[in-house]
Amino acid sequence: MTDAEKMRALLDDYESQRKREDQAFADGFRIGWDDGYSTGYGRALVEMEEAWHALAEKVRALGKGRQ
Repeated sequence: MTDAEKMRALLDDYESQRKREDQAFADGFRIGWDDGYSTGYGRALVEMEEAWHALAEKVRALGKGRQ
């Protein structure tokens, strides 16, 4: 193998490595985004449930003549 062939092989490998790293980063970013979205959505549901529960208690108290 000549020096030029060795350099060409190294450059080909470099490009393949760069593409693999780009793909791995994109995959990791997407997974992190999806997990963050799911976590945030779940937290929002919990907060909405707590808010509705508090509002329901206030409405029940009003119905019983208490404030």
